[in-house]
Amino acid sequence: MAYSTIAVALGSAPGPVVANGKEVLECYANTTGTEPVNLLLRVRNGSAAAAAFATKASGSQLIVSGDLILNDPSGSSVLYVSMFCDAFEKQFINETVVVGRLSSEAKPSPTQKSVSRSLAVNRYQNNEEITDWFRLRGFGFVMEKLTKAPKGALVSVHGCLEQRKNKEGNPYLELKCRSLRVHSKPKSQGDPAAGTSASGYDAESFNGSSDMSTDWSN
Repeated sequence: MAYSTIAVALGSAPGPVVANGKEVLECYANTTGTEPVNLLLRVRNGSAAAAAFATKASGSQLIVSGDLILNDPSGSSVLYVSMFCDAFEKQFINETVVVGRLSSEAKPSPTQKSVSRSLAVNRYQNNEEITDWFRLRGFGFVMEKLTKAPKGALVSVHGCLEQRKNKEGNPYLELKCRSLRVHSKPKSQGDPAAGTSASGYDAESFNGSSDMSTDWSN
């Protein structure tokens, strides 16, 4: 899960397109503040939100909430807006919550004042599982937790989206962590009965078998 509530200014009036087989209204927008984040906003057609979204013009300031998707065919970071309201000049909000599993090891910054780490967030689209990879950035106490949490741990992270550039100059999103909670550690895939006389408790015993009859008429 990745869900954002963000204040933005529309870069153009919303227009109808077909995205991933669905009719939507979409337009680009920038978050407010001194370090803007560029997002592609989409609202599914046929909803009350879409009817209201269609009336907005370029430059309109809104507070939008919805599902954040990184791995979109458009190459943009997409926010599927489920609700929004008008915003005011200089109003700022940038809140994102992601739930996923940690990957690799934490990488310290050159100054040693923060660490970065990848987080895998799974979602389903047309019955296909897709993984979005989020770059997390932790400071202080969160840096310590981000460093110590084991690979594969399920965590929820609350933070602020920031736009960064890689060595090639290409933009990417980073989540500056305000809080991090570890919900579960990776489960052992071994034999829970190791060292005893019990059998049938190895990992393969829980993978199921194909020799069971599929005829339930008897």
